[in-house]
Amino acid sequence: MTEIQTLNDFFTKHPMYHKSLAELMRVSVSVVDKWSNGDRRLTERTINELNRLDLYLNNHPEIRSKYVKVGECVA
Repeated sequence: MTEIQTLNDFFTKHPMYHKSLAELMRVSVSVVDKWSNGDRRLTERTINELNRLDLYLNNHPEIRSKYVKVGECVA
């Protein structure tokens, strides 16, 4: 399993809205926006939390399905 090192790593594995990640991490949406824009750096503690959340979502697909964006196929 690949370890999460950046916010982009997390969103690649679990594509979701900033609002959803903020809810899961119990932070404000503006904090997630700042991480995403590079206005605020991820701390080691935050990276550890993203890795914990990655493991949790991988082990609980019913929870993951509530938060991850699923694209619609166009035929």
